[in-house]
Amino acid sequence: MNMARKLLLTTTAGLAILFAGCSVRGAQPPPPAPAADTTPVSVSTVMRDYNTAATQRLRTLEAEFNKDRPAGTPAIVFVDYDQVATWFNLQEGPDKLDKAVGDYLTARTGKTYDSATLARLANAMDRLQPAAFTPRSGGGECLVVPEFPGISFDSFYAASFQVGTQNPLTGKIVILNLSTQEFGDFANAHESWHCLDARYRNDTDTGLRGAVRENRTEMFADLGGVMEGIKNGANLTLIDKIAAERATWVFLTGPARTQTPQDHEDHYKSIIYNTQPGLYALKSRIQDMGIENFRKLSRAEMRDMAYEIVDAQALSYTRAAGLQSYYATGKAPAGVQADVALLQSIADSSVRDATPQEIAAQKAAQKDGSMTETALLKALKARAGELGGASNFANQLKARQEMTDRLRGKLSSSPSGGRATEGQLKLLFYADPHLNPRGGG
Repeated sequence: MNMARKLLLTTTAGLAILFAGCSVRGAQPPPPAPAADTTPVSVSTVMRDYNTAATQRLRTLEAEFNKDRPAGTPAIVFVDYDQVATWFNLQEGPDKLDKAVGDYLTARTGKTYDSATLARLANAMDRLQPAAFTPRSGGGECLVVPEFPGISFDSFYAASFQVGTQNPLTGKIVILNLSTQEFGDFANAHESWHCLDARYRNDTDTGLRGAVRENRTEMFADLGGVMEGIKNGANLTLIDKIAAERATWVFLTGPARTQTPQDHEDHYKSIIYNTQPGLYALKSRIQDMGIENFRKLSRAEMRDMAYEIVDAQALSYTRAAGLQSYYATGKAPAGVQADVALLQSIADSSVRDATPQEIAAQKAAQKDGSMTETALLKALKARAGELGGASNFANQLKARQEMTDRLRGKLSSSPSGGRATEGQLKLLFYADPHLNPRGGG
């Protein structure tokens, strides 16, 4: 989804405990510091020595997809935020993001990529926009920009409701119970399934007709996203959560979207992502066949099932026009009254009014103070020293990886402290990997 994403305010809290329990030396004195590491650094160095939990999760998903993909579909290659950004942030690295992406992909695949492709990938990453870029012809990989791992689902979802100056979530609390890890896994599988789409992906048009075609594309990918989760052990409540996430978003933002120009990318988003009919149809199919029988299906068989459901459940032009009319006028034409009633019911059960205490807590979270670069680098250097030497690049990357994984784990387990943790992750993400100060604190 092309939703507004913002990395939020930073904070001073939490650095003292980031590396608690990491040292294996206890109170023993550290070994003598080795000479400064003068080994030339390359993108391959970063890819060898900097592997966060998010990186490893992407590689596992990529390998599993490529091992069992339907015949005739391209292999997927994830463009890893952590490794690309680390290479880009190095003094030895390139001065443009698209060049950093190109260096990474060449190291991964042994191929070179045209400037237009690299620019599109860099733009998606710069906007924190998950996306799949499928080869049009002549083979090649499907290049996937994953979900950005440095923001919580709660923050992402709240920001996504902003349309122009309007945000229908103001003064509200979302109660979807969808974790950051659940949503991240779904989003990455969703984008990967765009690579498997041989039926809808290239069927395009403009205006409302284009939105109807895109609805098929996004419903197909949503079905694939939840199928992957269920095949890997999630229960059917995952479908309910994703259906509620989609339905609540399209319903509450729909009126504001109709006020944007018709050629604006947001104008038809509440039509494009109206995917809950397909998701509920999938739930019924799995209930009928049994979840264990479903988990035995190959990915090609799951794709066939997704095609059948999309063909039956995607919006027709008439239904799409009726929904768009409702969002513009507040009056539902007869043909979509049932659709509107269902959307209203889902939204009502997914969002509630915030209490005065919750509103005060939200405002307080936005006033957290900034973590300084000095404090961040001091903690990283101390940990690199414990690992064998603060001037060694491998130790610097290891300290960075440990802090990144620790903060992201905290982000998943403690959503209430998400703003502060996101601020720490933002500062860490842009810090010099050599742990040299950039200035400004």
